[in-house]
Amino acid sequence: TADHRRVRVRQRRRRGAGNRQALGAPAGSWQDAVSMGELLRGTLLLIATVLSVWVVFHWLLFSSTVTPVYDFIVVGGGSTGSVVAGRLGQAGFSVLVLEAGGKTQATLGGADVVAGKMTIFDVPLGWVQILSDHRWSKQYQWDIPADPPPAIARGVGGCGIHNAMLYMRGRPEDFDKWGRGWSWDDVLPFYLRSENNRDFPASDLHARDGPVHIQFGSMNDSISEAFIEACAAAGVPKISDFNGPSREGVGRYQFMIRNGVRDSAAAAYIGQHSKPASVSILPHALVTRMFFNKNKRVEAVEFVLGRAPAVNAPRQVVRVRKEVILSAGAIMSPKLLLLSGIGDASALKRLNISVVHDNAAVGAGLADGVYGIMQWSTRQGNFIRCRLERGSKQSTAEDGPHDAFCAEQHKKYDRGQRDATVFGSPGLSVGAFLKSPWAVGDEPDVQLTLHPWDKYSRTWKTSYDGIASMEIANNHPRSRGQIALRSARFSDPPEFIGPYLLDVNDSLPLRWAIREMRKIAKTPPLGDFILDELIPGPQVTTEEQLLDTIQCGPHQFRSRGHPACDRSELPVNHLAGTCRLGEAGDPHAVVDLELRVLGVHGVRVADASVMPRPPSGNTHATCMMIGERAAQFVIAEWQSHPA
Repeated sequence: TADHRRVRVRQRRRRGAGNRQALGAPAGSWQDAVSMGELLRGTLLLIATVLSVWVVFHWLLFSSTVTPVYDFIVVGGGSTGSVVAGRLGQAGFSVLVLEAGGKTQATLGGADVVAGKMTIFDVPLGWVQILSDHRWSKQYQWDIPADPPPAIARGVGGCGIHNAMLYMRGRPEDFDKWGRGWSWDDVLPFYLRSENNRDFPASDLHARDGPVHIQFGSMNDSISEAFIEACAAAGVPKISDFNGPSREGVGRYQFMIRNGVRDSAAAAYIGQHSKPASVSILPHALVTRMFFNKNKRVEAVEFVLGRAPAVNAPRQVVRVRKEVILSAGAIMSPKLLLLSGIGDASALKRLNISVVHDNAAVGAGLADGVYGIMQWSTRQGNFIRCRLERGSKQSTAEDGPHDAFCAEQHKKYDRGQRDATVFGSPGLSVGAFLKSPWAVGDEPDVQLTLHPWDKYSRTWKTSYDGIASMEIANNHPRSRGQIALRSARFSDPPEFIGPYLLDVNDSLPLRWAIREMRKIAKTPPLGDFILDELIPGPQVTTEEQLLDTIQCGPHQFRSRGHPACDRSELPVNHLAGTCRLGEAGDPHAVVDLELRVLGVHGVRVADASVMPRPPSGNTHATCMMIGERAAQFVIAEWQSHPA
C-alpha cells in the first residue's frame, strides 16, 4: 500500500543516516568510509531488511500504519496496555501500541484457528495448552531462564490471553498502603468502569455497562459442587459473590467470558469491533530502549521487528509528542527502564549503559504468590478434559476412551453452541478463600482452586478413573525477588530472581491449608468421590515432609530424568511490584502516585509492576483497573495542558 511504501522510504532514510541522526545527532558520510565490497554487503543487507520489514508490516494488525510521530506510545498490548490505548484513542489521541508478541485471538488478528473461526486463545478451555504445549508456549511465552521459570505471555492481549480468566478484584485492605489517591474508595470506580457483569445487578459493587463481559462459568460438574458442600459441612461459609462485601468462604468463580469465548481486555478495548481509529497496533515489535533529550524528556522509542529478533537486528525509531506508557509487565517494564538508563547507577555503569536517572528501586520488590499442590484419585466425575489440535480443527480427550465425546463437543462449539460445551468453560468453576493462623489483618491469605481433572498431566504408574487437582496459593507472601540485567543487549533475557520461599515462613499457610484440605477431602459429599490422596500422599505427615514437598515437588516423581528438587510448580504467576508506586521521598518508589517515572519526564508505567502489594487473589482485574486509572491521569493532564 501507499502507506507501507512511505514507511519503507522512511526506514531507508533512517538506516542511511543511522538511529542517531533520527534523533537529531550528526551522522557521518558512510559512502566515503566503505569499500566496494562493504557497500555491496550493505546493499544486500538493506534489501533483506526492507523485505523483512515489508513482511512484518504486511501483517500489521487491522492495516494500522506507522507514522513518524504519535501523541502516545504504549509499550505492551496486554491487560493494562490495551485499556490505556483504548481509552486514549477514545479521547481522540493518536496511539501506537508496540507489542513484542504476535496476533492471538480472532478479533485481535489471530488466524491459527482450532474451532470454527476461533483460535486457541479464544477457546476458554485452551488456556492450559497455551501454557504447557510447546506448539504454543514456545511462540507465545517469554523464555526467562530461572529456577523456577515464570510463565509470562508474549502476544497481543498479554497474560489476558493465556490466564484462566478469573475475575477477582482486590480487597479494601489491599490498598491501605498504596498511597494517597489509591484507597479502596478511590480505585473501586475504576474497577467498575470495565465491568459488564451478567450475573449481578448494577450496584455499589457491580456495573453492567463496561466493555468486559463477566459471568459465572458454564461448567457445573459433580466434584466441584461436592467441594462446595464439603467445605460448608466443614464450617467454611458459602459465598455467593467473591467480589462482594466479604471474600472469606467457598463459592463459584466469575470469569471474563462472553458467549463461550474469552473476553480479554485486549479484545474488549482494542479488538476488531472496539479499537478506536486513532489507535495503531504493531505486533512483533520489541522495544529496545527509550531516548531522552538533555532535559530528560522522552523523545522517541527504538524497537526491532520480528518473532525472535537478534541483537544485530535493524533498529527502528518512532517519535512521541506527549508520553510513553510502559505496560510490558512486571519483568519487561523494569528491563526496559534499565536498558534506557533508569536504575541503579553503579549496575548500569558496569554494563556501559549511560545513566539517565539513578534509582536502585527499579526491578526490586518482585512479588508473586506461591503454590502448594494436592491431587487425588477419584471416582469418575462428569467433567472430561478435551484437547485441541493445532491446525487440524480436531480434538482429543486427555484419556483416549472419551475421544468421541470431545469430537462431538468440538462440533457443537463450531456450530455456535459454545456455552453448552466443555470448550466454553475454563475447566474449573469453584474455589475458596481461607484465613490461616498466619494471616495479617482481616482478609484471607490462602486461596484454594479446584480443577476436577489432572491439571499437571503427570505420568502415573497406575491408571486411574479420574484425578482431581487442587492449587493452594499463599496470596500474601513476604518473600521479594528482583529483576536485573544480564547484559546491555536487548536480546538477552533479564536476570529473574524469583521470590519463592526466600522466606521459608511463606510455606506455613500452605502447610496449614494442606492439613485443612485433607479434612475437607474426607467430608461428604466430596469424600464420596475421593479415593486416595496422590500428592503429596498420605505418607507425608510431618512439617518437614510437607515443607520438602512444597519446595521440591512430589517425592514419587524425583527419579532418573527428573531433578532432585523440581520447583516448577511454585509460581502462581501473579508477578508484581518491580516499578512500585509511592509518595514523594519513598526510597522504594519508581513511579509517583500518578504513575509518572521519577527523575524523567514523559514516561509512565501502568501494569502490575506498580503494585506496592499484590491483591488478595488473581491480579488481572486489578491490572485493568490500573489501566483505567492511568488513562484518566493522562487524559486529565493533556486535556488541561495540551501543549
